[in-house]
Parts: sequence; structure tokens; C-alpha cells
Amino acid sequence: MTEYTLALALEDYIPVIFSSIGLFFISRMVGRVDGRLGQMATIGWLLITIGGLLKATWKLLMTLSNTQTDIVWMDKGMFVWMATGFTLVAFAVWFMSEARGGKQPQRVWLGPGAVLGLSLVAILFTGFPDPTVSTWRFILLGVMTIGNVVLVVLLIQQARRLGLNKMALLFLVNIIIVFILSGLARIPNQTIPLQWMEQLLNTFAQGAFAFAAWKLSLALTADRRPQTAGG
Repeated sequence: MTEYTLALALEDYIPVIFSSIGLFFISRMVGRVDGRLGQMATIGWLLITIGGLLKATWKLLMTLSNTQTDIVWMDKGMFVWMATGFTLVAFAVWFMSEARGGKQPQRVWLGPGAVLGLSLVAILFTGFPDPTVSTWRFILLGVMTIGNVVLVVLLIQQARRLGLNKMALLFLVNIIIVFILSGLARIPNQTIPLQWMEQLLNTFAQGAFAFAAWKLSLALTADRRPQTAGG
């Protein structure tokens, strides 16, 4: 079982906070374009934050109890919260892009409802919520990853349309680091130095995301003109 230090466990809250700040700005930005979509994005933001906080708290409890307190649902449940959250935020930003292009989004809950409904059916047939079964977690990890990637791609598009090329680059750096961390997490021997490297990379990635989201929110709020199909 992987071991953690107290400093490592406490530091794990920082990227969660950065990510939550960035998603707050995104949800507020979406809400200023369309109230319904803002509600969707806000729910997604809260779910992602809950998942991150529960995972960080699980790590802290494991540290304080010398790995004797393993609350499985706090650890494995992260996939449920985050897969749902990223799906909702990604769809909200997608529909916001359409609304800014002059289209009026219809039945906005149908798309995320279908994705999450199919995901639920899939995980129910793969052993959910048995923590010893990995299949359902891989399904949710896939949904979470796709939602995250789609969200960042959409944010990059919005940033470039507003001339925020540096912010678009920060969003790109964020998603690249996410994929790097995914590869590092597969290393069997998760030593303390390796975990520090992973967490510091994650902190930088989420800090970049929060800053870029803040700047994008400010710019998009100032530019309330509908966009043409050509951007």
C-alpha cells in the first residue's frame, strides 16, 4: 500500500482548491450567457470539488492513522463525482459556445443525461459498487477523462476567439500535465519523491487552469457580442 507523509497529504488540498476556483469562474461565465447552462455548470463544479476534497481527505486520514483508516468510498467514489461533474461542465460550455454563436440550445439536459445514463447502465453491469472490481472504475475514468479533455478544448477555442492566446496555452499545458500524471500514476512503486513530483505538477496545472479560467471569464463577460460561425 502506498504511504503518504502529512505534508504530502496537506499539499494535496491545494490543487483541489485551484481546480475549484477555476471551475467557479467557468460556471459563473456560463451563467452570464445562459442561466440554465449556468445551473448545469455549477452542479458540475460542486461535484468535481466534492470528489477532489473527499480524495484529499481520504489521503489525510490514511496518513494520520498510518494507513489503518481506509474509507473506500472516499477514495474510489471520486470517480463517480468527477465523471458526473466533468460531463455536466463540458456540456454546459459546449452549449454556451452555441448560444454565443447565435443558436438557442434546446433540451440542454438531454445530452449529459444520455451520457450519464448509459454510463450508469454500464457500471451496474460491471460490479459497481464493489471496490475490488476495477472495470466500473475504468468506465468512469474514461467518462471523466473525455469530459475533461472536451472541456479544455472548448475553453481553448473560446480563449483563441477572444485573442487570449497565452490563456489558451495555459489550458493546453493543464491537459498535457493531466495526461503526464496519468502515466506517472501507473508506476508501481509510488515513492514519496515521486508523489511530490506528481502533486507539484498537478498544483501547477490546476493553478494554470484557475488563472486562465479567471482571465477568460473576464474577457468573455466584457465581450457579450454573439460570435459568427467563423469566430
